[in-house]
Amino acid sequence: MICPDCNTENIAGADVCEGCGHDLQSLDLPSAENVFTEHLLHDQLGDLAAEEPLSVAPGDPVALAVHAMQERETESVLVIEGEQLVGILTERDVLLKAAGIKVDLNAIAVQTIMTPDPVILRDEDTLAVALHKMSIGGFRHIPLVMEGHPIRVVSIQDLFQHISTFIHEQPEPVS
Repeated sequence: MICPDCNTENIAGADVCEGCGHDLQSLDLPSAENVFTEHLLHDQLGDLAAEEPLSVAPGDPVALAVHAMQERETESVLVIEGEQLVGILTERDVLLKAAGIKVDLNAIAVQTIMTPDPVILRDEDTLAVALHKMSIGGFRHIPLVMEGHPIRVVSIQDLFQHISTFIHEQPEPVS
């Protein structure tokens, strides 16, 4: 990063210029170039419509969690021990870790196939933060916590539904 005052080259992310001490913090903030980007950078997850999360205990059978997800038509369930979030179980976890011809889902505890200690988001996080975490981690569902307690799950579907209203028609590609 080049200092606008003295033209000293600084390490990317530096807070102050090494040459003159100029404040560099505001220089590496992304700026919105259009309405869509403005929403990505400023809309908070607390603004999204999302359902209250489904939850199970770590020792519950996977079959119970799958049945609950089927009934609620959702793709994930939070794993709660006491009041503490200890994991998340998704349909993908079930398919990749437990499904099989001779597997009894009643005999497998949720804790054996859940994703432990999941990445979390907060109400004040932006859409861009959520998309970044989902992209980097390969997640489609991330618990949203408030004051340490899970309050809902944000899915990639929730994000797409919210931002779809801000995506304007793009010109047709040139053949």
